[in-house]
Amino acid sequence: SSFIDASRFFNIYDPLFRVSPELEVQPGLCVEWNANDDSTVWELKLRSDVVWHDGKSFTADDVIYTLQQMGDEGHTAHSSVLNIRLADVRKVDDLTLEIPLARPDARLFDQFVQQNTVVVQDGSTASRMPVGTGPFRLTEFTPGQRSLAVRNENYWEEGKPYVDEWEDISIDDNTARLNALLSGEIDMMSQLEFPQARAEAGGDRIQVIDAPSPALQVFLMATDIAPFDDARVRQAFRLMVDRQALIDGALSGYGTLGNDLAGNGLPYFMDVEAPEQDLEQARALLQEAGHENLTVTLHTSDIVPGFVEAATLFAEQARGAGVTINVKREAANAYFDTSLLYTKLPFAQSFWTFSSLSAWYTQAVLSDAVWNETHFRDEAYDELIQEAVGATDEDTAQDLWDQVQQRQLDEGGYIVWANQNIVDAAATNVGGITPSSFFNLGGWNYRDVWLQT
Repeated sequence: SSFIDASRFFNIYDPLFRVSPELEVQPGLCVEWNANDDSTVWELKLRSDVVWHDGKSFTADDVIYTLQQMGDEGHTAHSSVLNIRLADVRKVDDLTLEIPLARPDARLFDQFVQQNTVVVQDGSTASRMPVGTGPFRLTEFTPGQRSLAVRNENYWEEGKPYVDEWEDISIDDNTARLNALLSGEIDMMSQLEFPQARAEAGGDRIQVIDAPSPALQVFLMATDIAPFDDARVRQAFRLMVDRQALIDGALSGYGTLGNDLAGNGLPYFMDVEAPEQDLEQARALLQEAGHENLTVTLHTSDIVPGFVEAATLFAEQARGAGVTINVKREAANAYFDTSLLYTKLPFAQSFWTFSSLSAWYTQAVLSDAVWNETHFRDEAYDELIQEAVGATDEDTAQDLWDQVQQRQLDEGGYIVWANQNIVDAAATNVGGITPSSFFNLGGWNYRDVWLQT
């Protein structure tokens, strides 16, 4: 679930569906998708001119195998297939498959656009040299350090990719990453720090790639771990935040106010006002909950620009409500690793990019979602989310999504304080990067990147 993993996934493999810079779902390996009248059965027609890096032809068998792998509860995309009757998925022909669902889903395609849902080859197993269908073929991989991939000469988009090699280098320190770009050691970098972006914007040393986005900067509270197992405490912490001060101070203005809900600007988003800071009300709620003069640890990391700055500013703001927040900086290479820290921390920060409410709620909030970082678990709520996902009538869907979002406002474990711009950087001779509201570096789209010599 780290950024460098997403970079590799989206360029060694292909997803069934792509997301445009404007957050529109477009064909990937799937070129046509149609549902029956009640959206309980979907037919997917696959691209015909695709071969794997080892020369095998891409077929429906690969997609079926990929879905079956996601059926494993330990798979990071497990929540994407919870509604699929996996045993009944049917191959119609080599390039057509039929996907039956347990309940309606009017936008099944939203579940298969993230990096954890790329298509793997039928029968493939874990490997440091995986075989994909993507624009680049992996040739070297040193975990935690670097990977090297070469141009896939047989890529299905004619003429692409334009460059001969692509190397991903792990540079944890943000300043060192920018210095590597300025010195010519690297050609582009993800996650330019916001003060750096502000300083370089309009200059001629580098390109600043800036995309307004529904991407989230959040503080998360585990709803099953004290003191955050009390909804009054969670509401109090939301009221401690001066959101605009965090945007100005931690993001250098590269963001808009968050209202504690995910999906600003996306269909069915409930556009309610962002809470204003109210330290007295926060103090009163904590007193009511028996948590006066509370001391907690907030886990942060340099993994995302603005995290440490936001954590530090929030700690200062919380003092006004009698709360002491001790900020603990964690290693960047461990922070989003589910085997180490991620989803295990009671009070921490997170960052999300997504293209639909259904994708986010099924990945982040369902009880058995692998990325359920707030530990919000309720069977009735799961049912409500699935009803909203499956609603085919627009008015019904809006009503159900309003109910889903109201529950998050009332009881959820997120402080969504900002919708953060996605800001990256590239050398001045790099072309082909379209700022994307979906993900960094044009949605990790290296197939369109070229170098001017």
